[in-house]
Amino acid sequence: MMNYFDDIENLNMVELNDDDLESISGGRSRYIEGDNGKSNVRLGPGKEYRSIGVLHKGEDAKYLGKTSTDDRGVVWYKIRFNGRDAWVSSRYTCKVSY
Repeated sequence: MMNYFDDIENLNMVELNDDDLESISGGRSRYIEGDNGKSNVRLGPGKEYRSIGVLHKGEDAKYLGKTSTDDRGVVWYKIRFNGRDAWVSSRYTCKVSY
């Protein structure tokens, strides 16, 4: 019986970009949309991280598929914001698909 790890050095790793992920998902992209005035976009998942901008009500940002929960129990979404990875609180946003 062959062990799947016997030939691991011959495996190729592939990094997927946003277009690849959109293709795999059937063309539907997942976004986070501001739904309560303005939501601070931060460098990390928590209020202690520096704000790098604002996601206003009705604006959206590409959801990168990761979440984190801070010490207060608030869930944060990892997003693409102005060309960089960032985080926004779930308290003032919602997930949408286009």
